[in-house]
Amino acid sequence: MNTLELRGDLLNLFVALALGGVEGQDLRAPFDEWGCGIVYKGNIFSPEKDVALVWPTVMKLRISTTDVGDGRWMVTLPAPTDTQSTPLPPIYCTNPLAAYRHAIVWSVFGPTVPDTLETRLFGVVKLEGYNLNFA
Repeated sequence: MNTLELRGDLLNLFVALALGGVEGQDLRAPFDEWGCGIVYKGNIFSPEKDVALVWPTVMKLRISTTDVGDGRWMVTLPAPTDTQSTPLPPIYCTNPLAAYRHAIVWSVFGPTVPDTLETRLFGVVKLEGYNLNFA
């Protein structure tokens, strides 16, 4: 799946994975009740609402935000790191927090993320059907 097309809780799941979360240990995705929220480190993980959950990583990765006018922003990552061979294209958006989440995922996974996830409770889960906007 294309990293920049991730939405909703699936994007949050990949953000938690990019932050070092391990499914079945400190990360749980409720595939049986999708939309209830991703649980990371014992709490509902909602970085789309709380910048504090990702801000240390935004600073560490040196993700930058530029106001381009008309209520739009451009979010960029510096040149690729050792683990990231494909540079992140500039993301133009109206909500920088959404772009920060995509940039964090890109910094670990690159332009594509896996189509499946091995889970403790549900086995191998095909993820495409979970790429939904928040209700």
